Formats: sequence, C-alpha cells, structure tokens
Amino acid sequence: MQQNFLSLVGFVTLFCLVVAPLQPVVLATSEFQTQTETETFFGTILKNGDHFVLSDPATKSRYTLDNPKMASRYEGITVKVTGSLDTSSNLIHVEAIQPIV
Repeated sequence: MQQNFLSLVGFVTLFCLVVAPLQPVVLATSEFQTQTETETFFGTILKNGDHFVLSDPATKSRYTLDNPKMASRYEGITVKVTGSLDTSSNLIHVEAIQPIV
C-alpha cells in the first residue's frame, strides 16, 4: 500500500513538472495572436530619414511603415493603410495602402 502511495506521489510530481512549463508557452502564443490582428490606419505618408512613416493628425501619432517600396509611391498623400501594428516598435506591417480622395 505504501509503495502504491509513493508511486502515485511520484507520478503527480512528474506530471506537474511537465505540465507547468507548457502554460507560459500557450499564453505567449495567444498574446502574439492578438498583436497581429489587421487594423486600418489613416494619415499622411511622410519620409523620415531612410524610413516612411504614417502621420495621423487625429491621434498625433506616427507609425513606421515596414514596406518602403509601397509607401514611397504615396509620399505626401493622405491614405488608408491596412496592416497589423507591432506595439513594441510602433511599426505597421503593411498589407495595403490606398489613397483617400
């Protein structure tokens, strides 16, 4: 009986050691997914050094655009940018840019 109890305690301890490290991985994955949702941004594309930024006068925000080739065509133009925002670097991963008429 005592041997069965010790085997059960050993199994539970081993199970906890294996399952506990998996929980942070699940949380990190779901956190990453919320950061990659597609959003729409409005503003004017401006050149800032070697990069292009979207300047949003309504929120007084500037976002760096990750696709300079696409953004360069709209420099100085008010546009709608569709993409996902990386909040840690304030970078928009551009999917599409459309001029606003």
